[in-house]
Amino acid sequence: MAFLGMRGNGDWVTDQRPKSWREGILFLYPNGMAPLTAILSKMKEQKVDDPEFNWWTKGLAAQRGTVTNVYTDILTTAYTTGGAAGDTLYVNISTEATCKEFRVGHQVLLRNSANYADDTNAKVTAVVLNGTSSYVAVTLLEADPTTTGIADCNTILVIGNINAEGAAMPNAIAYDPTKYYNYTQIFRTPLSITRTARMTRLRTGDAYKEAKREALELHSIEMEKAFLWGVPTEGTGSNGKPERTTGGLIYNVVNNGGNVSDFTTQTTFTNVSWLDAGEEWLDYELEETFRYGSGDKLAFCGSGVLLQINKLVKEYGNFEFNPKTKSYGIQVTEWHTPFGMINLMTHPLFSYETTNRNTMVIFEPKDLTYRYITDTTFYPDPDKQNTGRGRIDGTDEEFLTECGLEFHHPSKCAYLNGFGSDNGTP
Repeated sequence: MAFLGMRGNGDWVTDQRPKSWREGILFLYPNGMAPLTAILSKMKEQKVDDPEFNWWTKGLAAQRGTVTNVYTDILTTAYTTGGAAGDTLYVNISTEATCKEFRVGHQVLLRNSANYADDTNAKVTAVVLNGTSSYVAVTLLEADPTTTGIADCNTILVIGNINAEGAAMPNAIAYDPTKYYNYTQIFRTPLSITRTARMTRLRTGDAYKEAKREALELHSIEMEKAFLWGVPTEGTGSNGKPERTTGGLIYNVVNNGGNVSDFTTQTTFTNVSWLDAGEEWLDYELEETFRYGSGDKLAFCGSGVLLQINKLVKEYGNFEFNPKTKSYGIQVTEWHTPFGMINLMTHPLFSYETTNRNTMVIFEPKDLTYRYITDTTFYPDPDKQNTGRGRIDGTDEEFLTECGLEFHHPSKCAYLNGFGSDNGTP
């Protein structure tokens, strides 16, 4: 069964060999030091022909606007009271870009967010674009429910469209996508062993095989760290050639609209302990994270996160956890929340580093695409057959990858910190 978008049958069949070095990482270390790199071997991938790659994404149109004021004529006389069905009003919207989301024929709701009893239905009859003086002309479909409620309108929402029998086709609205970019980064991990060391019998096994295994593991770990904490940069290396780094998952969440929160600095709470307010903080943050996307997400976290959540469990008992083994032997803990399910995966690189131990990043793996110029490749020593006097007395080889990540819809994701710490001085 597929796990959060991973392709394949979910298990390694008998005698199946991994088709690439990255699949080999998943095969050998499904719960090891580089779970993201391993998971990516079964996700979407695409070869690129340039170290800078771009993509476009488009979210669901908001179809709403912030209302500056409502007028009984064209932005001159403010509405005060007495709106009746059939009256024409002029709704000043804060920005021209927002005003473009409305068209003639839209059914709209004029709303006072402080009092839903003021909600009033209307039909758009004209849209005028003029900077901060942009407005939507509407005909009321019903009287002002509270007589003065429309005067307090601060939001206009599209709730449908209205069309007469035999009417002409209305004007279309197109919503622009957002452009994103990232770079591929060159990862190189060498291994070097002398001829004598290769020929020496060790109780711990073949020295060359161990060096090669260790190099692959280190290669995957350093890719993993960049996939998590890297930032996109382009500069010049010490040899005068271009040098690039790839933006990671956390950079994308923080800089492109994901939910970012730290309990210790969260202004919603003041001078409270983790036990007193940690559960409430999690409720707020998880509700926001699950507003968008799937009801089933993956979370990497440090062991400290599980420790601190467990303290809340002991204090309140309002949590449900189920250890599970998913596709390809990946082990997670299912955390059933009122808002959706989180597949918690303790990430060794979070747990080992004290400053990451109480950190969690929530995302949907199906929104990641592995982009590469050169997928993970092993380059053997070309001098193995060289018998000339320039030949070195040993073996120098390396693993090389040039790749980066494409991220879609970061609004579905979250980066949460401060588990277990107090907010201020309780």
